[in-house]
Order: sequence, then structure tokens, then C-alpha cells
Amino acid sequence: MPSRSDLSFSAPLPTASAHREAGLVDRIKWTTFARTLALSGLLALTVAMDLGLGPQPIAQSPEVLLYKVETSFFVLTFFTLLLTYLVPTHRLPQVAWLSLSIDVTLAACLVGITDRTQSVFVFALPLAVLSAAALLDRKGAFVAATIGTIWLLLLGIVDAGWVGPGELGFDPDNLTASWLRSLGTRHPPNANEAIVAVLVQSAALYATAALSSKLVLELGRAREQSLAERRELAALRQRYEDVFSSLPDGLMTVSEDGVIRSANPAMASILGVDRDVIVGRAIVDVVPELEEQGGDVHATQEIARGAEPSGELWRAATDGRRQILAVRGDTLRGRVEALRGQRETLYVVRDITELRARELEHRNRERLAGIGAMAMAVAHEIRNPLASIAGSVQMLREQEGVDPMQQTLMDIINRETVQLSKWIGEFLEFARPGDPRFASLDLAAVVREKVETWRHDPRVGDAGLAVELDLAEGAEASLLADGASIASLVWNLLVNAQQAALESQMPRVRVSLRVDGDHVHFRVEDSGPGVEEADRPHLFEPFYTTRSKGTGLGLATVRRVVDAHRGTIQVGTSDLGGAAFAVRLPRDLRRHGATPLAEGATQPPTAP
Repeated sequence: MPSRSDLSFSAPLPTASAHREAGLVDRIKWTTFARTLALSGLLALTVAMDLGLGPQPIAQSPEVLLYKVETSFFVLTFFTLLLTYLVPTHRLPQVAWLSLSIDVTLAACLVGITDRTQSVFVFALPLAVLSAAALLDRKGAFVAATIGTIWLLLLGIVDAGWVGPGELGFDPDNLTASWLRSLGTRHPPNANEAIVAVLVQSAALYATAALSSKLVLELGRAREQSLAERRELAALRQRYEDVFSSLPDGLMTVSEDGVIRSANPAMASILGVDRDVIVGRAIVDVVPELEEQGGDVHATQEIARGAEPSGELWRAATDGRRQILAVRGDTLRGRVEALRGQRETLYVVRDITELRARELEHRNRERLAGIGAMAMAVAHEIRNPLASIAGSVQMLREQEGVDPMQQTLMDIINRETVQLSKWIGEFLEFARPGDPRFASLDLAAVVREKVETWRHDPRVGDAGLAVELDLAEGAEASLLADGASIASLVWNLLVNAQQAALESQMPRVRVSLRVDGDHVHFRVEDSGPGVEEADRPHLFEPFYTTRSKGTGLGLATVRRVVDAHRGTIQVGTSDLGGAAFAVRLPRDLRRHGATPLAEGATQPPTAP
């Protein structure tokens, strides 16, 4: 499997239109380059003739006409090349037609000044047709052939003598290169010979146009097909790279010699190292646990023999925690082995540390659920004998002849029995809550009622505990809730605040309620010692308490009610000096995925 770096491209492939535009520019440049070479060769030939390097001694007069023609077409060639870079893209076809006209005109001029239909440069016209086919495909080839045929017809008329010098206004022989004249008088063609030469050469031009355009079209189709295949391959490889890089599981390929050839980002993330550090290193250096641990995971030496490792791997992560990895290896088959000459193994690695932790937590919950069910049964069975003991002690206490010592012992029995009965009641209420009945509820009214009841508690009044109630006049904090559960929540928070405030010199409790859009905020603060940071994560756990006489079920019940109503609860610090419990409840459970139930219904809303 190729690595990420093998799959990346320096630039995207051009679109079809962009490719055609770039192809036309290249064609213009190549035909311009070919014309420049031809003109350079012709210039060299002209200089050679002037110096007498040919079959005849040095000419009597320089080839001025050829020099003029060559210079003119050099200038036109430069002008065409300049236009190619200056004109807008949509004007490039006009530049191509200009280049085609220059090629055909150059060929016709060479034929015209070198004995016309009998010229040794008559091959220049088919070359111009080839250049036109390469430049503008079939249309350009046949246009060039037609223009060349017209030139041949004009030259044939002159050679056939149908138009004399008097009719032309000049002598055509004066437009012949001097070095050709120095070869001696040549036999001028008659009319039939001129017509045959024109017909043969015209047929050759059109045949050249047909064949060359056919070849150019086939070449263009092959080029377009190649471009389409390259674009498709690039898209496929890019998609493959995206999939390879986006997989949540770690992937890496390892060769027979144990060297990691490729790895995706997820693999680097799982191992906690940079991907560039992984690729090219031995697998035993990156994951030494493969060789150190036994079990189902095979060593690298076994991989070289064709083993496909699978199983779970325990390793120490970079952050120090224990990491559990599920590892599976499969041998890559196909072209990779043929290309690299050795077999490679694909590793699929998944971090299952959290999965195993959840499984362990689930097993613990099942175990605790069983213990809780047994504890509920035991608590229920204990509650009845406690009632009998309390009643019996009360009857003994009312009998005559009870001395003070016995009275004291009976008081102790009665007090501890009441405390134990209360604890069992709280436990049963927490472990087996009643089915909630959701209906419209005014939280402000519930808070006022519970605070008023709590104020009349002797433990509050006798201790001199100051209670502040901060409720806006006329505030209707209505919400969809279970009245009994909300009342239990308010009461437990008040009792918790009372117990904390009584530990201070000036016990104070503040209760506030406000409405904020779609939520109500209920807050209870105290002047107690506050909550230690170490205790906050466990504060709402059942049976966790920092008080000697606490059961640890009050705040656990509060948390259960808050969760049932899709709310939140936070513990902070109050300006009274103690703790602050802030409860936030949605006013309409329907906006949080729960279905409102008719009053008296027993089905709770769906758990979040």
C-alpha cells in the first residue's frame, strides 16, 4: 500500500478546456519553432549559394530576393509568437489561423520564386499542410490544401503561358532566384505539363490533408483518453488517500523485514507519535510490545514467515496511562508484492481502552445492581422488626417502676431505632423511587412551601439560623415536572445547607429562584465550611458523605431528580463563605426529547 506521500500530487490535473487551450498554445509554439528552423535552413542555403559553396561558382549578384523573403517571414514568425503570449485565451484560434496562413504563404513564395510548378521546393506545400493539420486538425489541413491549390493554379496559369508578362505588368522570370538562373536555361513547361503538374501536386496536397488530419485526430483522441484516464486515476487515488487518512482505525503496512512502509494519521494518533516518525522505522522499535508480549500477538519473526497476527496488545501510552489495542494483521496480496518484490502485512489497530473500561463499568453496575436488590430486601425485612422494637421499648418506658438508668437505656434504644429507621427509609426511597407524574408545576410555590415548613423545624429556629428567601414578586417559574420529586429535591438541598450552616458561628442559608428564558435556576447557599475540591467529584455518589451522621443519600437523590428532568447541577462557592448548589431545569421537557404525560401517568420521560 502506498504511503500518503506517494499518493499526493503537486498540482491538480487541468480541465478539458484548459487542456485544449494549453494544447493550442503548444501547437502554435511548435509550428513556429519548425518554421524558424526551416527559415534558418533556407538562410544557410542562400548564404552558401552566395559564397559559391553549391554546384555553381559564386553568383554574380547576391540573392536579395531570398533575403527579403526570409527576413519578412522571420519578422512574421516573431510577431506570431509574441501574439501567442499577449492575446486573451479566446483569441488563440485567430493566432493559429494566422500561423497557418504564414506557413502556406511561405511555401507558395518559395515555389513561386524557384521555377514555379517545376520548383525543387514544391515539397514545402505538403509540409505546410502537415503543419496546418497539427495546428488546427482536419479543418486547418483542408484549408491549407485549398490555399496551396489556389497558389498552384495561379502558378500553373503562368507556366502554361495563358497569361503573358504584358497582362501581368511584370516579367515573372525576374522574380526567380539568381542562383537558379545561373544553372542555365531550363526547359519551360508547356500547357499540358503545367496542368498535369498542378493536378498531381493538388491531389498530393489533399491526400496529405486527409491522411495527416486522420492521424492528428486519432492522436488527439488518444491524448484525450489518456488525460481522462489520468484524471480518473488521480480522483481514485485522491479518494483512496482520503479514505485511508479518514479511517478512525489505525492502519500501517509492514514489509517482510519488519519495516513500516506506510501509516495513516489515526495510527500515529493511537501511538501518540508523529506519522513521519513511524514510516521507515522497524515495527519493534515503534511497538516493542509486539515482540515483548506473548499471547495471540505474533512476533515480527513470525510475520516474516507469513503469520497474520491478531489479538489484544497492552502497552504504556505516551501520557503514562495503560493502553489496550486490538490488533489484526492480513497479508497484502496483488500488485504490491510484485512492485516491491516482497510481501507486506497490513495492520489494523484500534484503541479499545475506553471500550474495556465501559465493559468493566457495566459489569460493576450489574454486580452493584444485584447487591442493591439484595440490600433492599434486607432493609425491608429489618424495617419491620425495628418498628416492633421501637413499640416495645415505648411500652416498657411507660410502665411504672422504671429507674433512671433503665430510662436512659430506653432513650438510647429509641433514638438509635428512629435514626436507623430513617436511614432505611432514605435508602429505600433512593433505591426504589416511585414512578414520576409529570404535570405543570409552579416551582416558586413549591420553594415557598418547603422553606416555610423548614423554618418551623426546631433545629432551625433553636439554632438561630437566618434564612434569606430571594424570590421575585409574582415570579411564576412554571415548568413541566414531577411535583413529589421536585419537592424532595428542594427539601434535601435545604437540609444539606442547614447541616453545613450549623457548623459556622453565624449560620445563614440563602435560597434564590429566577427564570431565564426556557430554564429556571434554583440556588441554595450556606455559610458553612464549603466543599473540598477532592470531595466534589464524589459528592453525588450514593453513601458518600463527609458528615458523621450523614447517609450520603440526600444529594444522590437530588442528582437523580435533576437527571430525570434533563437539568444540570453545579457545586460552587458562595459569598456567604460556604457552598452553593445551583440547579438548572428546563421549563418544557418536550424541547429536550421528552414526551409530556397526562397528570397521573406513570411513564417517565425517555432517558437522555
